[in-house]
Amino acid sequence: MSGKTGISSDSAGGEIGLAAKGTNETVLRPFLVFMLPVMLDCVLQSLAGTIGNAYVGHMLGTRDLAAASTFYPLLLLLVSCGVGLGTGASVLVGQLWGAGHPERARPAAAAALGIALGGGLGIGLGGQFLVHRILLLLHVPNDVLSDAASYCAFLLAGSPALIILVTTAITLRGAGDNMRPLMMMGIQIAVALVGTPLFLVMGFGLGGAAAATIAGWVLALVFVGISLRHVDHPLAPTRQMLREMLPEKKIFLSVLRLGLPAMVEVMTMGLAEIALVGRINGFGSDMTAAYGLFTQTLTYIEYPGMAVGITVSVLTAHAIGARNEKRARAVLRTGFMIGLVLTGVLALAVSFAPTTVSLLFTSDPAVIALATHAFQVVMWSAVPLALGGILGAAMRASGDVMAPMSIMLGCVVLVELPVGYWCAHHYGAWGVWLGYPASFSALFLCIALYWAVVWRHRPLLPLN
Repeated sequence: MSGKTGISSDSAGGEIGLAAKGTNETVLRPFLVFMLPVMLDCVLQSLAGTIGNAYVGHMLGTRDLAAASTFYPLLLLLVSCGVGLGTGASVLVGQLWGAGHPERARPAAAAALGIALGGGLGIGLGGQFLVHRILLLLHVPNDVLSDAASYCAFLLAGSPALIILVTTAITLRGAGDNMRPLMMMGIQIAVALVGTPLFLVMGFGLGGAAAATIAGWVLALVFVGISLRHVDHPLAPTRQMLREMLPEKKIFLSVLRLGLPAMVEVMTMGLAEIALVGRINGFGSDMTAAYGLFTQTLTYIEYPGMAVGITVSVLTAHAIGARNEKRARAVLRTGFMIGLVLTGVLALAVSFAPTTVSLLFTSDPAVIALATHAFQVVMWSAVPLALGGILGAAMRASGDVMAPMSIMLGCVVLVELPVGYWCAHHYGAWGVWLGYPASFSALFLCIALYWAVVWRHRPLLPLN
C-alpha cells in the first residue's frame, strides 16, 4: 500500500501520503491537493450548522433560534474530546504512514476510538441529569430555558456518535485520507437539508432539528465503516480492531499524551464560551440570538484556517515520519502564507458586509444590529487566530503538544475572560465582544514568539 516514501493511493478514499521526496518548490501543489477537500469539508461543517439554524430561525422564530444557540458551548466541549483523541491518534498514524508502516497505525486508531466511545457514553448519560443546571449557570433567559434544555439534552444523547465521528475523521486524515471525511460531511449535509425541514413541518419543533442532526452523525459513521471494509483499508473496523479498542498501556498512554493537551485546549475554549455566554445571555434573548449568528459566521472564517492547519499537521507528520525535516519546515511556510491569504479575504468580506450576512439568518432588526456590531469588532482578529493555529498544528505534528496548550490556556484565562467581562461591565452589551480580538491577537503573538525562539531551532524526529 505504501513504500518508504509514504505515498499511497486509494480510489475510494483519496489517500495521499506526501512525506518524503521533493524539494521545497514541490510542496505547494501537493499541499493544495490535500487541502482543498479538507477545506470543503470544513465549509460544509459550517453549512450544516447554518442550515439547521436558518430553518429554525425562519420556521420557528427568534426564541427557538436563541434556544438552539445555547448548545454551541456544549458542542465545543463534545468536539474537544474528539479533537483531542483524534489529534493523538493522527500524529502517531501520520508519522507511521510517512515512514511506510500503515499496519502499525491501527492500534493507535483503535485506542482513540475506544476512549471516544467510553467518553461519549459518559457525557451522554451525565448530560441528561446536568443539562438544566448547566443552562442555569449560563444565565439562559427564562423565556427560552425550557426549550433550550430539551434541545441540548436530545443532542447530548447523541454524544457517542459525535465524538467517534470527529475522532474518526481526524484519524483518517492522519493516514492521508482527505476524501472519506468529506463524504461523511456530505451525508450530514444531505440529512440536514431533508430531515430538518421535514421534522419541523411535522411539528416536532427543536427536537426534530436535533433528531436530524443525530441521524446525520450516525449515517456518516455507517458509511465510513462500510467504505473502509470494502477496500480492506488498514484502519477498517474488524474484530481485531474491536479488541484493540481496549488498548495496551503503552498505546493508551501515547494517545493520551499527544491528545490530552489538544483536548484541554478545545475544552478550555468551550468553558470560556460557557462563561462568556452567561454574560451575553444576561443582555436578553436578542443578544443570545445575535451570539448564535456571530458564532455561525465566525466558523466560516475559522474553518478555512483550520483546513490549512489540518493539512500542515498531516503533511508535517508524514515528512517527519519519513525523516525529511527540510520538507516538514517547507510545509509550515507554505501553510502560513495560504492561511494568511484565505482568512484575510474572508474576514474583510464579512467586516464590510455585516448586515447582508445577518440577513441570511434572521429579519429581526434588533438581532441584526447586535450581530452587525459583533462582526465589525471581532472578525478581523480571525486572521491572527488562524495563523496561530497553523503554527500550533506543526508543533503538535512534531510531538510538541504542551507549549500550544499552555499558550491557549493562558490567553483564555488571562486575556479573553477578563477583557470580555471588564468591557461588558463598563461598556454594556457591545463590550463583551472585545475579549475575542484581545485573546486571538495574544495567542498569535505568544505562539509566534515560541516558534521563533524555541521550536524552529529543534530537530524534527519521529516519535516511534
